[in-house]
Amino acid sequence: MKLLDRARINGAVQSYDFWLDVRGVCRSRRRDLRRELHANLLDASDRHGARQAVQALGGVRAMAALAAPSDSSRPRWSAGLQAGAAAMVTAFILTLLTAVAWLDGARAAQPTHGVEGSITLVPGAVVTYQPGVSSFSVEVQPGWAFLALGILTFVLVARPWRALARRDQGTALPVASTGG
Repeated sequence: MKLLDRARINGAVQSYDFWLDVRGVCRSRRRDLRRELHANLLDASDRHGARQAVQALGGVRAMAALAAPSDSSRPRWSAGLQAGAAAMVTAFILTLLTAVAWLDGARAAQPTHGVEGSITLVPGAVVTYQPGVSSFSVEVQPGWAFLALGILTFVLVARPWRALARRDQGTALPVASTGG
C-alpha cells in the first residue's frame, strides 16, 4: 500500500477518534471502534482503492454520532489536547508574524545600536534587534502568552472537572433505607 493511501486511511481513523472523543466515548470503546474502522478501510481499499474507501465513509462526525450516544459527563481529553495544540501553534505563528512586522519597523528606523521592544498583541513577547556592518541579528522571546492560551483552550475543551465530578459520584455512600 502506498504511503499516501496509508495517510488517507489513518487520517480518517484519527478524525473518527476525535469525534468519538468529543461525544465522550471512553478510551477502550474508542480503541475498539478505531480498530474496526481501520480493518474495514483496509479491506475496502484492497478492493476499490483507499481514496474511494475513505470517500465512501461519508462524514466521520455523523458516523461517530451513530456509533455512540453522547456522554456529556465525560472529559474530552483528546479533543482538548488537539484544540490546545492548535491554539498554541496559532498564537506562536501570530507572535512570529508580529515580530517580523516589529523587525521591519526597527530596520526602517536605521538605529546605530541594538533595539529591544515588546509586542503589544502578545503579552510577554520581546524582540531584540542588533544591527551590524553587513548583517543584523534578531532574537525573539515568545513569552508566556501562547502557552497560557494553549493551556486555557485545553481546559475549556477537555473539561477536566467532569472527571472529578464522576469520581465524586462514584464514591458516594449508599443511603440506607428504613422499612416503613
